[in-house]
Amino acid sequence: MVKNKNYCVDDLPQYSPWPARLLGLEKWEPKLKTPQEVTREFEGEKWGRLLQRAEEAHNPLTVEDIDEWIFPDNPNLLCSVKNRLELLSYREAHKKYITLVERVIKKYLPASALIELGSGYGSVIIPLGRKICFNNLPILAGEYTASGTKLLQILSRNEKKQIRCGRCDFNVPGFIDFEIPRGGIIFTSFSACYLTNMTDEFIESFRSLKPKMVINIEPCYEHFNHDTLMDMMRKRYIELNGYNRNLISILKKFEDDNEIEILEELPAVFGINPILPASIIAWKMI
Repeated sequence: MVKNKNYCVDDLPQYSPWPARLLGLEKWEPKLKTPQEVTREFEGEKWGRLLQRAEEAHNPLTVEDIDEWIFPDNPNLLCSVKNRLELLSYREAHKKYITLVERVIKKYLPASALIELGSGYGSVIIPLGRKICFNNLPILAGEYTASGTKLLQILSRNEKKQIRCGRCDFNVPGFIDFEIPRGGIIFTSFSACYLTNMTDEFIESFRSLKPKMVINIEPCYEHFNHDTLMDMMRKRYIELNGYNRNLISILKKFEDDNEIEILEELPAVFGINPILPASIIAWKMI
């Protein structure tokens, strides 16, 4: 491992199977992100298995313990950090990501609450809850899967953190089945991208929750072009996997109609998977 090397796209095949898959050089079967596929992937395979292992553990677990279970054999990841590639351990990469999310959200404080929709087992919301700037805020989390919700509740209890949890489904109007305070900061992190085709209802559902701010930290298809090989791979990766392709278009449409204001738009700022980096879009209702 050479940490200070200047990495480029030619180095990517050493650390990721995706260039070979996207070029058809390695056998791989795409699985589109339908609700059924998301349930199979997360409820059945990912969070479900982690929950079973957590319930069998003899000692109280932290969210970092679960993180280590997911990436035990990947000490070196070639990550996308703005316009460069960096070789990082998962722990280093995730720490950078949490710092990035904290820095973006705290600019828009004060707020009545901090709410993550599509929270998984809490790998983002739990570390954020430890930050001093969020200490006095109610923290809430909405998750699509029952296993992810239950695992998050176990981990937050272990940390003696009160995180109110409920179900979140971006496929239904209003998203959530639990109440959240008005005037909160709602954020998503690699979760809204599983909604392949967004409609106006996506924005209207946020409106019904009456947030102070919405911050989407998501891969954005429209932020990639055909000028570089990396961006071409990113677009093709999203197309083959059925991730969202129109978040930016929907937001721009509502901004053009003077219904929302986009306060911040930062393309492709960070990706533990460099072929699927997240952009940051912070916006509010008018």
